[in-house]
Amino acid sequence: MAKVTVISYHNGSMPREMEGSTPAELATELDISLQGVSIHVDDDEVNASKTLADGNFVSFQKSKVTSGQ
Repeated sequence: MAKVTVISYHNGSMPREMEGSTPAELATELDISLQGVSIHVDDDEVNASKTLADGNFVSFQKSKVTSGQ
């Protein structure tokens, strides 16, 4: 398990130290759904199964909704 810093829209984007192997595992621990959420590790958008490393910065953000234009 990696020791990472996590921020999420659901808790006011307050940094939180957590341990986990993947963003999906962190989301389960935070009790948040990944539907309509984009996941970023450091500066890259990743999928929920991305393997995390010590010191990663993980953020869960609401996906942007685009209009039909």
